[in-house]
Amino acid sequence: LNSLFSVLEDTDFAVSKYTASLNEAVGLVLSRQYDILLCINRAPEYIAAKLLRLTGGNERRIPAIIISEQDDSQRMRECFLLGAIDFLSEPIPPEDLISALMRAASMIHEQLIESEYRTAAEQALAALPQSEDLQPILEKLSAFLQKMEHQTATVELAADYFGFNRDYFGRYFKSKFCMTFGDFYKRFQIGYARRLLETGQFKVLEVSRLLGFSTPDYFTRVFRKYTGCVPSAVKKQTDGRPSQQPPEA
Repeated sequence: LNSLFSVLEDTDFAVSKYTASLNEAVGLVLSRQYDILLCINRAPEYIAAKLLRLTGGNERRIPAIIISEQDDSQRMRECFLLGAIDFLSEPIPPEDLISALMRAASMIHEQLIESEYRTAAEQALAALPQSEDLQPILEKLSAFLQKMEHQTATVELAADYFGFNRDYFGRYFKSKFCMTFGDFYKRFQIGYARRLLETGQFKVLEVSRLLGFSTPDYFTRVFRKYTGCVPSAVKKQTDGRPSQQPPEA
């Protein structure tokens, strides 16, 4: 472990917990309190595959990096099939370990974006009028938002998804929800932006680009319109809280 700690000293990663117990390791992985799993797979136990198998049913399991005392292609293949993102054989070049950790951190970043998007979509839909008659429309709107996760929605795209022309869809949406689709979508975007900023993991410029705004200034104007404050104020408020820990392994 000393060599592992020495590699991490000059990085943003920190080992916050370690155990030699398989049962405790399973509990730690399932607790979702840690960001990355580093599993040292040594004789005679060779617990990596067991650990991955016992935690495999956990949705969006934390990224797992396996460290092996030897170059073992059979165990490597088994671990990859069970969901490991890397399998490193000792002695490990520091740059290889750091590269694996950076890839894990990137995966965590993407998972956070996806999670906040889904939650923001659920909140935006919940804020609309609800009734049994509107339920099919709300479900279709929910599916449309999920489809648009990696691109910016427009009235034209929404109309096409619902099978209407642009003008009819605009009137239809407003008659059902007492607001235009454009207003609804902007409210959703700003709610999503606020959630991202409040995580403390995203800069204002990054959020602006992620949401497809043409410029940070335009993003700031829209954000202020719907929230009464500027995005940098939300970021500063978040930065003023107790600092978040670096990615934990």
